[in-house]
Amino acid sequence: MKFLIGILGPTGTFSETAAVSWLKRKGHGKSETENVEIKYYETIFDVTESLLRKEVDYGIVPIENSLEGSVGETLDVLSSENDEVGMRIVGEVLVPIKICLLAKQNLSFVKIKKVVSHPHALAQCKQFIRGRLKGVELKSVDSTAGAAKMASQSEEIAALASEEAAWKYHLNIVEENVQDKDSVTRFVVLSRGDVKTAPTGKDKTSALIYLKKDRPGALYDVLGEFAQREINLTKIESRPSKKAMGDYMFHIDCEGHIEEEKIKEALESVERKVARLKILGAYPMA
Repeated sequence: MKFLIGILGPTGTFSETAAVSWLKRKGHGKSETENVEIKYYETIFDVTESLLRKEVDYGIVPIENSLEGSVGETLDVLSSENDEVGMRIVGEVLVPIKICLLAKQNLSFVKIKKVVSHPHALAQCKQFIRGRLKGVELKSVDSTAGAAKMASQSEEIAALASEEAAWKYHLNIVEENVQDKDSVTRFVVLSRGDVKTAPTGKDKTSALIYLKKDRPGALYDVLGEFAQREINLTKIESRPSKKAMGDYMFHIDCEGHIEEEKIKEALESVERKVARLKILGAYPMA
């Protein structure tokens, strides 16, 4: 039976690397991957919408980078009040990020007029851009592979993208490893809400909370539910609710599976103290 995976395209993105890595971890050998089809979408929103429309079985999207932090578009999609049961995180993948400067010809730096890439990739190469590409026009696009595709169509455009994108789009690698520091991007595997993962003994649970207003110490009380049960939080991040200035939601990741008694107890206690609790998923840790 063939199943479909939606990712950020075109071919050659780090999202594709994440998808291949996830398939290998799930034990899909060469013959089995023939039953897998990868579909490419222009934006993270398009990937998640394709999942909700049942065009694909899984969507794989970036959620945070160790240098540049969280990917806002992914957090916003997961935070949507219109998706209470529509999507669930069922896995995560860590991808080391190595960025190269790519061009159609082996250009000298003085001939490069424009550099294009995903905003996170541009941000991860700030020192290189300031030092070697001073004065060059910068343009943000939806993916690093999309940037490579643009560079393949112009003599004056260079792209910040992966080595894999170089050979897929027949580009020269002008310079390797131009990122300021080595980094890792965390991708999440999304499926529809009726798909759940069984505990493995090394799991993570992700949740979204929206605190009640006018209640001093509300966040402290919520975090205490995890602390008193000795549950380790691996991430807590605020995100604007988009309702009013200074109004925030919180994304929380904790070690453990929601089916474990202490995780279940903690989240039940949290739910009684907040205006909204949304379980984003429980899944094996990468």
